[in-house]
Amino acid sequence: PILLWELCMLLMFVGLLPISLLETIQIVTFVLMVISMFTFNAILSVKSGGQTLGKYFYDLKVVNKRRKEAAPIKLIAREIVGFSLPSFLLFLFFNIIGVMAYWGINAVFMILHPYHISIIDLFLGTRIVILRERQAEITPKQKTAEVKLPRTTIDLHLHSNFSDDGQYNVEELFQLASQRGLKMISICDHNSVKANLSAMRMAQLYHVSYIPGAEFDCRYQNLHLRVLAYFIDSTNDIFIHLENESLKRERDASLRRVASFTQITGIDVDVNELLANNRYQKISGEMIARYVLENPSLQEHPLLVPYLYGEKREDPIHALDHDYFHEGASCYVEVRHPKLQDILEIIHLSGGVAVLSRAKSVLDHGEECFAEVIAQGIEGIEVFTPQYSPADMAGLLRLAKEHQLFVSCGSDFHGSHKPNVHIGETGCPMEAEKIIREFFEAYPSMESASV
Repeated sequence: PILLWELCMLLMFVGLLPISLLETIQIVTFVLMVISMFTFNAILSVKSGGQTLGKYFYDLKVVNKRRKEAAPIKLIAREIVGFSLPSFLLFLFFNIIGVMAYWGINAVFMILHPYHISIIDLFLGTRIVILRERQAEITPKQKTAEVKLPRTTIDLHLHSNFSDDGQYNVEELFQLASQRGLKMISICDHNSVKANLSAMRMAQLYHVSYIPGAEFDCRYQNLHLRVLAYFIDSTNDIFIHLENESLKRERDASLRRVASFTQITGIDVDVNELLANNRYQKISGEMIARYVLENPSLQEHPLLVPYLYGEKREDPIHALDHDYFHEGASCYVEVRHPKLQDILEIIHLSGGVAVLSRAKSVLDHGEECFAEVIAQGIEGIEVFTPQYSPADMAGLLRLAKEHQLFVSCGSDFHGSHKPNVHIGETGCPMEAEKIIREFFEAYPSMESASV
C-alpha cells in the first residue's frame, strides 16, 4: 500500500493522474494498509509454521511452550491481537506516538522477563526461539551437493541403521559411496554384522568393492576399546550371540541410567514410552535429554531453564546429555563390555582381522599401554580419520610401522547423528591410499569380498 501511494503521488507530480483523485487514493491506500496489517503477517506465520518475513531473515520462529510448532489459531492471534490491532488503534487515536509507546513497553517487558517473551506471548503461552542449524531430512543424492568430494577412494568405517545411531540403510550408503567416487567401503556397525549380507549384494549392483566388517565394544583392564573386525564370516552364529548379549547390556545400562537421573534430579522419566518401538532397547543420555526437554509439564522446571531459555539453549539436548551422562558426570553409567582377548579370539576364529579403532585414546595412556594392547593380537590400527589432527595421524603412522601393523582409514560416518562427519572424508591423503590398499588387497579373502 505504501508503494502504491508513492507511485500515485509520482504520477500526479508528472501530471499523469489528476489531483482530484488524491482523496480517493488516500482512502484506497488506507483500506489496503488495514487489510495488509490484519492479514499479511498472520497468513505468513500460519503458512510457515511460526515465521514472518522478518523472523525468517533472523532465523527466529514462534513456538509453543513445548518448543513445538504453535497451533495456527495462536499464530493468528499473536499477530493480530498482539501487534496489528493495538498498533492500528493507537495510531488512530494517538498517532505515531501511541504506536512507539506500545512497542517500547513491549520491548521493556521482553528485556525484564526471564524468558524474554512479549506481552501477548504471556497470554498465549508462545515463545520466540532461535533456530539451530537446519538438518533437513534429504535424500543421499541431495546431500551430495552439500559436501566436498573425498580426497581418497576408500572409506572403511561406515555405520548403517543397524547401528542404534546410524541414519542410512545399506543401499543408501552404497548410493552415497557411488556418487562420491568411492571404490572400496566397509560397514562396521556397533556389535552387529547384519549389514554385511545385503552389502555384498549391493557391492555388485553399485560396483563398489566391499569388505565385510563390524565394530565391537570391549575392554582391556580399565580401558574401553573399540575393535574393527574385517573379513569376518558374518554367517557365524557367534555374532548373533554377541549382538544379543550387547542388547541385554545396553537395556540394563539404560534402566540404571534412567534411575540415576530420576534420583539425582527428581524428574520422572517414562521408561516404557522410551522403549516402545525401540528395537535396540537402548535409552541413551541423548534420548533422556530430548524426552525431558520436550515434555510440556517440565518447561518451567528450574533444572531445565538454562537448557530451554538460558545460556545452553543453542544446543540444549547435547548440552544436557554432556552435563549428566558423559563419563565423569553424575548420571554416567558404565557398561561392562566383553574382554578384548575374547573379542579377538572370536574375530580370528571367524577368519577376520582385528584393527584398533580410536587408537589415539589408547596412546593417550602412553606408548607402553599402546604396545600392551597391540600385543594382545591386534593386527592393524585406524590411522586416518577426521577426528585426528595431521600430527596425530603422523604419530600413529610411525607406530604402525614400528609394530608392523596394517593401516586403515575411515570417516566413522553415521549420518545426522554426526552431522559434521561426511562419507569418504577420512583425512587420508591420496598418496597414502597405497598403504591402505596393500593391506586389503593382500588379504586372502579380498578376492571374494570385492567386485
